[in-house]
Amino acid sequence: MEALVYTFLLVGTLGIIFFAIFFREPPRIVKVRIESN
Repeated sequence: MEALVYTFLLVGTLGIIFFAIFFREPPRIVKVRIESN
């Protein structure tokens, strides 16, 4: 059970960091998506 708890906390932390970066620089991500498409 402890492994599941630590994994959940790790995923949650990475998710928060990802969303923080995503909302900080949306134009750069949009440009990358347009170029890749």
